[in-house]
Amino acid sequence: MFGPDTQLVIDALQIGAIAVVVGAAGCWLALRRRQHKSATDQSTGSPDNSQAGTLEDRVRVLERIATDRSIDLADEIDTLRGTSIQGEKAK
Repeated sequence: MFGPDTQLVIDALQIGAIAVVVGAAGCWLALRRRQHKSATDQSTGSPDNSQAGTLEDRVRVLERIATDRSIDLADEIDTLRGTSIQGEKAK
């Protein structure tokens, strides 16, 4: 029923099946790694234009606070406090 080369054929088929499974698993892992990397980049790494704009605005405000005279800054803070207190009383 089986010839002398039967064991070689079975071994070749097993090696081929293992190669296919390992290749599929490698592709799946590469895809998962790429998805994880892109998700990580989107959440923390590269800010989009709207975030970059708000970051620049914040830096400008901090620079202005650091370079303004303290009297002008205190007046602006008191003005903002008065506005926020009046807004809370109105509610």
